[in-house]
Amino acid sequence: MKTSAFFEALPALFTPDVQSGDPVDGSWKGLASQVAGYTAVNELAVLNEAARHLPEGEAYLEVGTFKGRSICAAVRGNAGKKFVVMENFMEFGMAGEMAREELMTNLAEHASDADVELLEGDCFKLMVEPGALDRPVGVYFYDGEHTLLSHYLALAVVEPLLANEALVLIDDASWPVVQKAHKLFLQRHKGWEIVETWDAAHADDPRWANGLHALTFRRVPGTARKLSGTDEALRRYQVTVQDRVNAVMWKAVGIVPGPITAVAKVLLGRSRKIGDDDSAK
Repeated sequence: MKTSAFFEALPALFTPDVQSGDPVDGSWKGLASQVAGYTAVNELAVLNEAARHLPEGEAYLEVGTFKGRSICAAVRGNAGKKFVVMENFMEFGMAGEMAREELMTNLAEHASDADVELLEGDCFKLMVEPGALDRPVGVYFYDGEHTLLSHYLALAVVEPLLANEALVLIDDASWPVVQKAHKLFLQRHKGWEIVETWDAAHADDPRWANGLHALTFRRVPGTARKLSGTDEALRRYQVTVQDRVNAVMWKAVGIVPGPITAVAKVLLGRSRKIGDDDSAK
């Protein structure tokens, strides 16, 4: 993907500007009202523009599609392109089959003319399966699990799948835990750059939700298309240990929400507090 063309096109989509303005196309507010989700209107416009610049032979990959608001925005007007979404239907206390049905209903209503493939399961398992994707990823949107390790792995595990030049969009990026993960990752991997940081003014900002950061990846010649030994060890820990902990926690939310919510606030509260830089140092 030619990422420079995407960044050059963005200013014309917002008034008076990308960070503090609103989309010129007011229909994104309508989509947000029709499809349940957490992706804010400015983010919807950015995702759609990113997909518009996706070249033939490359795929748009989204992790954490929930009930489909973000992917419904991405595909609008972009028929003929390949979209892949990964969802485990675990977070937000989702009742798996019910959430899946709502996602499919939204795709049928808002994305019926698009080539959208749903892959169910843990993205950190799916992305390393041989043949999971039949083409390089030119645009990658991550809105999956939000921990330090998962955000680090969100970049590490997808890198072998990316096109030689790719656009990477990370949701909830105003959270210090995400910024710390990016800092750690970029220190250890070549070819990456944080180009734009559309940060939220506050939690659940109506324009940017909890922030959206745009990174670019340009593959360094000679770089192997595989995880390093360290990154593979981290991935294995995530999918064999941390996933089981997460599953227990999310299941317990529906049974004893009070205590579990209190524990979650203690463990994750500061790292998800916009404007609190302590955990990003």
